[in-house]
Amino acid sequence: MGCKLESTNEKLTPRTGVAILGEYLKGMGFGSFCNKNLPISNHHRAYTPFEFIYPLILMLHSGGRILDDIKEI
Repeated sequence: MGCKLESTNEKLTPRTGVAILGEYLKGMGFGSFCNKNLPISNHHRAYTPFEFIYPLILMLHSGGRILDDIKEI
C-alpha cells in the first residue's frame, strides 16, 4: 500500500495541525476537567477556565513563546 502525493495551490500555514490538537482536547473532555478543577470567576461575563487556557495551550503547541503570539492562532 503506497502513498499518493499531490500538489495544490491552497495556502497552508505552519499552524494547520493546531486544529487537530484543539479538537482532541475538546473530545477528551479537557474543557470540563478545567472548569471543574480550576476556580471560576463570580463575574457573569467572565471567561470560563477552559476558555482562558485553551488558546494558551494552542499557542504554546504551535511554537508561540510570548503572549503576543496568541494573535497567530
